Amino acid sequence: MGTNNERRIIARGLNSPGPLLLVKKELESAGAGKLRVVVSSEEAALDLQRYFRNRSAEAEIDVAGDDYHVVIDLKHFKDEQ
Repeated sequence: MGTNNERRIIARGLNSPGPLLLVKKELESAGAGKLRVVVSSEEAALDLQRYFRNRSAEAEIDVAGDDYHVVIDLKHFKDEQ
């Protein structure tokens, strides 16, 4: 599977809700596609996963070394507005 339409946000070292705030800002300009958010803690990864699943988006967590990658499919994302 290619990552041609995948945007990446590096949020390592940020405690919650820092990664979520970065993601919300990115969503203002992001279209449909995939978003990969790299965080340092399981807590931050789970917060992001919960946020997107509550808005009808698919969100999976992959662990790579010390990092957590939250991969989000924005195709069915419904913003809270």
